[in-house]
Amino acid sequence: MSKIKNILFVTTDQQRQDSLPCYGLDFMQTPALDRMVREGVVFDQCSSVSPICQPARASFILGQYPQVTNVAHNFRWIRSDSPTIARAFNRGGWNTAAIGKMHFHPWDNPEGFRLRISAEDKRHFFRRDDYTLFLEKHGYTRDHPATFPGYEKQLGAAVSPLPEELHIDSFIGSQAVDWINRQPGEPFFCWVSFNSPHDPYDPPAGFADLYREAPIPEAVGSAEELQYKPAYQSRILEFYKNNLLYLTDYRELSKSSIRKMREYYLSTITLIDRQVEKIFAALEARGLLESTLVVFSSDHGDHLGDHGLPFKETFYQSSLMVPLIVMGPGIASGRRCSAQVNWLDLHATFLSLAGIEVPDHVQGRDLTKVFVEPEIPTTPGEQDPYFQVAFSELLGRTMVRTERYKLVLCDDGDGELYDLQEEPLEVHNHFSDPTLRDIREELTGRIVRHLLGQNRIRSFGGGRHPSDGERDRCFAEIRRQIEAGELFQGR
Repeated sequence: MSKIKNILFVTTDQQRQDSLPCYGLDFMQTPALDRMVREGVVFDQCSSVSPICQPARASFILGQYPQVTNVAHNFRWIRSDSPTIARAFNRGGWNTAAIGKMHFHPWDNPEGFRLRISAEDKRHFFRRDDYTLFLEKHGYTRDHPATFPGYEKQLGAAVSPLPEELHIDSFIGSQAVDWINRQPGEPFFCWVSFNSPHDPYDPPAGFADLYREAPIPEAVGSAEELQYKPAYQSRILEFYKNNLLYLTDYRELSKSSIRKMREYYLSTITLIDRQVEKIFAALEARGLLESTLVVFSSDHGDHLGDHGLPFKETFYQSSLMVPLIVMGPGIASGRRCSAQVNWLDLHATFLSLAGIEVPDHVQGRDLTKVFVEPEIPTTPGEQDPYFQVAFSELLGRTMVRTERYKLVLCDDGDGELYDLQEEPLEVHNHFSDPTLRDIREELTGRIVRHLLGQNRIRSFGGGRHPSDGERDRCFAEIRRQIEAGELFQGR
């Protein structure tokens, strides 16, 4: 793997695994990612370390599970002097850049990256980030997405009022190309983080109708099943109903609204693929692609109406499982890997491939072996136990997933148990099923051992942070406009 001189980490936000041709959605138009599939390795079993934004990103940049980082939910972050992956690359003599949405705290915190080009959450229109300044330079403002025509009726699915070239994901792609063109030499570690397909689902006009007639799968399950599921799932609906950045009641999900959400969600993935094409072209023009490891993934998925829910924050497959495709020098070509891997593993893997010593505090596994030889032994005595199980954590609940079963334990004593082989749609909760008692106890033991093992890992003291002044002022103004009847007339 000595031929790897650069690492390009391309991520989307909130992209479920089954949204690409290589994972079964054949009609999707993604030529750049299709190229990665032909020339690299597709991982079929990649779990999010935590299916919500800040915890997943904190875990990646520190290389630790959320229970160790103490960032198991949004509005929590790591300590300012933490040994992030960017600082490790800097010490190793690599140039580092973070371009796009990072979800760090504070939002403009570089977390060790030498260059930080910011284009934060689509709903954070009150941020004076680089993208906002870019729009103003071109005579546009960055507005609450609820002002977009159709937003209210279609529950957050609305065509962007901006030209394609000014869309936030186009901005991120262009900034990545410009950065590559300015590179003085090798090596570099660059994280390009797109906003889409995260809500609001806002493709530019030229992309909005791409999948109007496509055979998009319908949502699985319904809100009716929530009465048999842990209480945290119903609280998700309440949270978004009362959130001033959403102003949407997702209890009103219907077949038609879910369909439109899914159409626009997929359209923004094709928009991102177009940006990835441009990035590849820039690398090739500079003669850098052959020496660059390219990794494509996402922090977590999106329910898109599955189980009657929007967005993420559960361990259902649509929220938990993410794409992972790797391509580069020394990487196997046109292969698939069935190992259970985790987003967390990428921290140790990147450092290892760069020839940088992996610190003792880093959890997860170096995936170099399966990058080169993706086939996993099937003989019991030859199997690596690490690749047979995956863990994921959220505030007050932990999941373990094997090839067949998934168990979730909640701090209120409730839980979930699914047989992914017999009932892959996860509609029926078997947590209290006496016929699966032995399975539940065995998986409970795995979770207990996993959590107890966290006590041995050095923590850097992350935790909850308060809302910032920009957000508070924004919320106060939204409340004033609502009370005055001024807000979003005609939407």
